[in-house]
Amino acid sequence: MWFKYVIVSLVLVGVLGQIIPPPDSIETTEYPMEGTTEEPTEGTTTEPIEEITPVLPEETTIEPTEETTTEPTEETTEDPTEEIALETPTVTIEQGTVQGTVSDDGDYFEFHGIPYADSTSGTHRFQAPSPPPSFRDTFVANRKGIKCVRATANGFEGTEDCLVANIYTPTVNATRYLPVMVWIKGTEFDKIYEHELSFRNFMEKDVVIVDLNYRESILGFLCLGTATAPGNAGLKDIVAGLQWVRQNILQFGGNPEDVTLFGHGSGAAAVDLVTLSPTSEGLVHKAIAQSGSALAPWAVTRDNLAYAVRVAEALGHVVTSTQQLSEVFTRTSVTALMATINELDLTDNSLAFSPCIERNLEGVEPFLTRTPYQIISEGDFVQIPFIMGFVDNEGTIRAREAVEDDWLERMENSFSDFLQPDLEFESDSERAEVAEEIKAFYFRGETISMQNVKDYITYQGDTIMLVSTIREARLRAEISTAPLYLYQFSYKGALGAPFQGPIVVNTAAHSEELAYLFYDTPSQEIPLIDLTVGDILVDRWTSFAANGVPESEISQVPWAPFTIETYSYLRFLDDEELNEGPVATLEIELENPHPETIMFWNDIYEEHFLDAESTWTISDRNEEDEDDVAEENGSGDAEGEDSDVVDETDFEPEDSPNSASIAIAYTFTTLVLFATLNNFLSNTMLC
Repeated sequence: MWFKYVIVSLVLVGVLGQIIPPPDSIETTEYPMEGTTEEPTEGTTTEPIEEITPVLPEETTIEPTEETTTEPTEETTEDPTEEIALETPTVTIEQGTVQGTVSDDGDYFEFHGIPYADSTSGTHRFQAPSPPPSFRDTFVANRKGIKCVRATANGFEGTEDCLVANIYTPTVNATRYLPVMVWIKGTEFDKIYEHELSFRNFMEKDVVIVDLNYRESILGFLCLGTATAPGNAGLKDIVAGLQWVRQNILQFGGNPEDVTLFGHGSGAAAVDLVTLSPTSEGLVHKAIAQSGSALAPWAVTRDNLAYAVRVAEALGHVVTSTQQLSEVFTRTSVTALMATINELDLTDNSLAFSPCIERNLEGVEPFLTRTPYQIISEGDFVQIPFIMGFVDNEGTIRAREAVEDDWLERMENSFSDFLQPDLEFESDSERAEVAEEIKAFYFRGETISMQNVKDYITYQGDTIMLVSTIREARLRAEISTAPLYLYQFSYKGALGAPFQGPIVVNTAAHSEELAYLFYDTPSQEIPLIDLTVGDILVDRWTSFAANGVPESEISQVPWAPFTIETYSYLRFLDDEELNEGPVATLEIELENPHPETIMFWNDIYEEHFLDAESTWTISDRNEEDEDDVAEENGSGDAEGEDSDVVDETDFEPEDSPNSASIAIAYTFTTLVLFATLNNFLSNTMLC
């Protein structure tokens, strides 16, 4: 009888190995930390990768031979640049050993995808980041292109586990430590408009560049005032990244005591907000905000629950508490969330999910508990050198809505729907009256159409970025003891063509200055004047990072600080204003930018300014607004449903089984097969 059980056991082992795969082969949502080389894929899951101990390329272990030690000949003489290209950089940081790569052009080092925080998926989806993992083996930092989840024209791209740093440095393990520049990408907190950027030009100026990922849209800026979704997760990511830089950048040749934070669009607003938060004290020493301000009407929400409720209702849920909202969004797939958010119509240039004023919660460190306007007005922030600026036509960021959607006609019929969210009125009639005043200022009584679309571009640019940038510069100039520099970028050349939108403008469009800072086109294909503009910009940015003064060895035009006495600023001229002659004509120092526009809006804000604020109870919101939202999303017939219970069947199932379900499957299958085989063998033996 005993051999019956031996046979049963052997059969079970063989059968189970075929029926149920081992746990290591099942797709998981864990972020691979050690020795991975796989490129990131779209969506919320990362493909499993077998852990390996990376082996250095053969070139890095070549031993000297007789040929390399004999007298130099034409064949054996080594080019110094070739010798650099053979070296693979390896550094040791607090997490372990990290191996980088040599740049394609062979003269600086790159480290891609180094995690500066732990996984943020699952129940941690909306919370502050956790400390990063340690590496058991050498971490091969070559995973380019990791992106956080963000909206695209076709849905979304990226992964939830995305909190990584990419580092570009001309040296590692150095004895002379270089200024550090930390780049924060962005255009909107929920839709990052990003071309591929190259940091090669900065490497020639002896700085270390750190490119930080941070959570965006609902994953970065859901603000419910609960322990599971306190708010500002994306900004807390940036602070965590800066803390990581302070602890580790020395090993990459950077000086942790000389860090410049710079960003564009929503990245610029994030830079500004970080300088106002007490959580960043000692982490940032200079800042550059390109086309974005903490005072922009979209930078900090005026209603943190409005769009959260709308998204939940569009997903088919009726919610009456922030806790229910948290449960809905924690358990809903990213695919469903982003598809719903993409359908929101935001004519007032607010963002569905943006930074908020947090409430004080036990055990949760807030990023921001007062409004930027309050903090700047009171001078209650760390005084550091600061550069702020904008381009001529910031409003091209809304060019697509004019051409592809019906915004021009809608503005003509109901201009008040397009007023920015930082205005408040005592009545609808007052709102309509002010709307007509603003409309007359920009369109001079003409019908809004494609015939005067450039006036539309001007209105959008003024209200989205220009006015708030200049207003903040004036406010900081009254308070700050550190120098502030203001610029206006007007130049339009061949390099900026990829940033041109569907409406052609004669001077610089939104984002166009990025082409001159981060171009990666072979220099022989770029007009000389474009190269000069780019060199001047990089000169000034890196000089500012090194010594706090934005100088240029190429241009002799001075750039004086923006003060309350002079309102001085530097303008990069457009091509129609350029004269034949020295390169100094590319720039001009001016005073008091856009006085008529600023005076007009100062009068508006004096009467109608609405500062940022947050609410924490859904019932606090205007009931009429909730009825409108329910009708818009077709959820009015759901009012009778039990809103206290979140139905699990409403959520998309997870793509991969967990360990508990695997154990159950093994146990059940084992019992069934054992009983079957035991019965079969017993009958056989009886026969």
